[in-house]
Amino acid sequence: MSNRGSRRSELSTVASTRRSQAKVVLLILAAHNVVQNSILNEHGYVPGNVVVAATLAGLARDAGLTWEEIGLGRGDLRMSRRTGAWILTASTAFLAVTARIPRIRHHLRDERAPIGSRRETIRRALIRFPVGTALFEEVAFRGVLPALLASATRSGDITAAGMFAIWHLIPTHHALRVNGIAQGPRSRILGTLAGSAAAGLAGYVLSRVRRKTGSILAPWLIHSAVNTTSFLAAVRAGLDDT
Repeated sequence: MSNRGSRRSELSTVASTRRSQAKVVLLILAAHNVVQNSILNEHGYVPGNVVVAATLAGLARDAGLTWEEIGLGRGDLRMSRRTGAWILTASTAFLAVTARIPRIRHHLRDERAPIGSRRETIRRALIRFPVGTALFEEVAFRGVLPALLASATRSGDITAAGMFAIWHLIPTHHALRVNGIAQGPRSRILGTLAGSAAAGLAGYVLSRVRRKTGSILAPWLIHSAVNTTSFLAAVRAGLDDT
């Protein structure tokens, strides 16, 4: 066999392995989505997500992907730091604005936010959202999945963003129901689809940031800041209504 033929066969084997691992990853995510939203309690949320994230990274490595390919390398640290500084400034400004405008703050209330427990608020702000949510989802949807699906191409990011939208169907529906938003089955279905589509679009934007910076660090910083800021705003809104 010529060197060219051998190389072609090797690439075909690698591609087949990655496709197989991608299917396994999708099955794990589908199962975990159900478990996370119906079985795990609040205290099992972070450990469960950390274990699954580590498992997905291990599967990607077994498929021959490098740490850099799955976004867990150094990347462009300078650009990531600038992104982190920018998002921290924007988040702080958002909290300052909502603190001064009660009408806006009222619409940010979330019945799931703990009211009156400083310890739980700190735990969620510093661990639950940055690690349990943002880190897990960045590893899964901006790191492992795009790399397994289509290496560094745009199609991998688009597919992963679609999976990210599907991932948010159950939690979005739950959030609408708990908060009494979009009354009626039809309105709630439309609200769920709209919210999940928005999550998918945000996921695609984060994927492009990941490509630009070469790692999931910047997307993780953005994701963590947005989730934590929204949570703190919801807690503040709840305190105002008590």
